[in-house]
This record gives sequence, C-alpha cells and structure tokens, in this order.
Amino acid sequence: MSKSNTQKKSQVDSLKTLLKDKSNFLLVKIDKTTHQNLESLRRELKKTNTTFKVIKNTLFQKALNISADKKPLFKELRKKFFPLREPSALITLDKDWSAGLKAFYSFIQKEKTLSFKFALLDENLYTDEETGKIAKLPGRGELVGKIIGSLKSPTTKFVYSLKFNINKLVYIFQQKAKEVK
Repeated sequence: MSKSNTQKKSQVDSLKTLLKDKSNFLLVKIDKTTHQNLESLRRELKKTNTTFKVIKNTLFQKALNISADKKPLFKELRKKFFPLREPSALITLDKDWSAGLKAFYSFIQKEKTLSFKFALLDENLYTDEETGKIAKLPGRGELVGKIIGSLKSPTTKFVYSLKFNINKLVYIFQQKAKEVK
C-alpha cells in the first residue's frame, strides 16, 4: 500500500471515529475562504467546545458509507445530500449544540464565503435553509431564562400590588411624623 493510500485510510478512519463519537454535526461550504478566516473561525468555535475540520468530500463519503451500516440515518443523508460538490468542512457539536451553531452562524454573517450545506442535529437531518432558521432561534438556556422570567413576573407584580397600599400608608405616617417634629 502506498503512502498516500495509507494517509487516506487514516483520514477515513478519523472521520468514522468523529461520526461515531459526535451525533451532532454540520457540513459547511468553505469556498474561497482564506486560511486566516478559517483559523479565526476555529478559535471562535473552540470557545463553545466545537471542532472544525476541513475534509475531502470523497473521504467523508467513504466514512459515511462505512458508518451507514450502524446508523440508518446516514443512508438517508447519502440519498438526500450526495454527491457533494464545493470544498467542505465538518463541524462537530456537543450535545448542547446551540452555542456552537450560533457561534458559526454569527461568524458567517461577517464572512460570506462560508455557508451551511446540511446539519444532523438530535437525530434529524436539516437542509441549509432549515439550519439557518434553527441558528437564529434563541438557545436552550436563553429560553429557560425567559420562561422563568415570565413565570416570576406575574407573581412579583401581584406581591407588589398587595404591598402597595401598606407601603403608601407607611409613607404617609412617616411624612406626618416629620411634620410633628
């Protein structure tokens, strides 16, 4: 086996391992993106515990074909999105993938040479348009905060309304006490 074949085999094995270990990932188009921008993106994604790897489409397809026996969802992915064209990169996300997705989405708002191809999130496949819509949604933590705030708000207003008359009465007494002195 030649050196290049050995390298390709190790790259396919590396991609297989990534696909097995990470259940959430994005495939993105990196057409005409500079190396500096890719490194900047890699640093931004690292803050959210997300990895970025430039890949060869053919090697990714081979790794996906091998892994398709263990994950039937990969067969559907092949039918829907293959063959791949433009240069690609694989972004692997944690279980809480919203932070990594938002980080990439905010980066591509500035860098127009990057875009979504497709995403596999929580065992569901999404096209590039659907992935963009999901990236615009608030994250899980932000939603939980909004729900807690909305639940707390009526209670706070109710308690304030109960205390309002008593507070007003106390204020009047304080004013009268100052006048007497």
